[in-house]
Amino acid sequence: MSYRNFLVFLLFALLTPSLIKSSGDQNRHRLFLQSNQALQTISDQLIFLATELVDNVVEDLLVLDSQNSIVLGYLDRFDAFTAVNANHTEQKLSSFYGVVEDYLDSDTTGDPLRPSSIETQLIALCLQRNGFDRWKRTVQTRTAQLQKLIYRKLRKHLETLDREDRVAVERRWKRILTRGGPRRLEKLREFVKWLGKFRD
Repeated sequence: MSYRNFLVFLLFALLTPSLIKSSGDQNRHRLFLQSNQALQTISDQLIFLATELVDNVVEDLLVLDSQNSIVLGYLDRFDAFTAVNANHTEQKLSSFYGVVEDYLDSDTTGDPLRPSSIETQLIALCLQRNGFDRWKRTVQTRTAQLQKLIYRKLRKHLETLDREDRVAVERRWKRILTRGGPRRLEKLREFVKWLGKFRD
C-alpha cells in the first residue's frame, strides 16, 4: 500500500464513526419530527372532539338550571377546560382528563369502586348522550395507530445506533408497553420528547 493510499485509508477510518453518528442523529431527528407531527395531529383532533363534547354537555347541564354544588362544580371545571388555549395541547388535554377522569376507564358509569351518586349518574348520562364513548374509542384507535407508526420507524432507527444507545432506546420504549402510570398517549408523548433530546 502506497503512503498516499495509507493516508486515505486512515482518514476514512477516522471519519467513519463520525459519519455513522451524524447519520444516526439525522435519522433520529427525522423520526422525532415525524412522530411529533403525528402526535400533534392526533392531539388536535382529540381536542376538537373534546371541545365539541364539553359544549354539548354544558348546554345540557345549563338547561337543568340546577343549583346542586356538585353539578355547579362540574360546570366550573368544564369552563376551566374551555378557557385553556387550544394551542397549549398538553395542558388542554390534561384539563379535559381532569374533568372526566372518573369516566375514562368505564362505560361512562363512573368509577365502579365508588358509590354512584345521582350527580355521578347525571354527568355520566350527559357524557354518554353527547358521544363520550365515541371519543374514548377514537383515542384508543388513534393511539394504537400512532404506536405502530412510531415503532415501525423506530426499528429502522435502531439499526443506526451502537449497542449502548440501542439498549437505552429499547428500554425507554418498553415503558410505553407497561400497564399503569400515564395514559398511553401521554406515554408516547413523553417518549417522543425524550427521543428529541436523546444524545443532544
